[in-house]
Amino acid sequence: MAAAADFSWRELLKRRMGDRPLIAGIVNATPDSFSDGKGFVDPAERVAFALQLLEEGADLLDIGAESTRPGAAEVPCKVEWLRLEPILQGILTNRPDAIISIDTRHADTAYRALQMGAKIINDVSALEFDPAMKDCIAQHNCGAILNYSSSTPELMQSKEYILENNAVEITAGNLEKILATALDAGIKRDCIMLDVGIGFGKSRRANYQLLSKAAWFEQHFELPFCWGVSRKSLLKGDPDTMSKRIAGSLALAVKLAEQAISLLRVHDVAQTVAALDALYALAEAEISE
Repeated sequence: MAAAADFSWRELLKRRMGDRPLIAGIVNATPDSFSDGKGFVDPAERVAFALQLLEEGADLLDIGAESTRPGAAEVPCKVEWLRLEPILQGILTNRPDAIISIDTRHADTAYRALQMGAKIINDVSALEFDPAMKDCIAQHNCGAILNYSSSTPELMQSKEYILENNAVEITAGNLEKILATALDAGIKRDCIMLDVGIGFGKSRRANYQLLSKAAWFEQHFELPFCWGVSRKSLLKGDPDTMSKRIAGSLALAVKLAEQAISLLRVHDVAQTVAALDALYALAEAEISE
């Protein structure tokens, strides 16, 4: 397949209806995902699931073959690609128009995926893990999602790395540095989406502070942001169940949409679309009165 053409978040955002956020459906290609890891990866099942997410209303897919859950160890690049390649191939064979983001810290994986037709690289290390990632993204003019984390997945939830106080100020300062690094590397501004990194080395209190300022972040940076809260531990209850986390995810999706954010990264696409449909139907009814 041909390499991805030049990417523009601005152009993609123009396709959405009004202020609705874009929906990125999460496709885990890891055996140990915190939300749906089964101890193995069945490429055919993952392809079918990805196609289902597109039918349910996902604007793009975010595929990850290396878990970035707290405490997760690095996966060798070769293993990551062995998991990823058949899934990416299967999706694009069935839906060559699909917009696919690859959740990876490895430049070699990113390069291979972009050559196959992926259009976005979601690097949770914000170009820090693999020095070659800057050039890979700049040369391909692909989309880039750059996430602020206090450390690597192995260490980010250790006490010494947890962000507790002044979360908005500290996160904004670090995102300024991340943005400057990307621009200095030749990555086009229109290719960049930022991510405050919910759950990546922040306390529960800090996560909610960041979420309450979602509109401020997008307005301050004049860039789109990815907001990933789906099923994460900040939604943990007592007892902790996945159904409770899904309910909390939908509540936060609605509150974030009310702040006119750019993109929601979610596991449960159909439920999120339904929740947003209800939100906007209510808003339209209020306007028509």
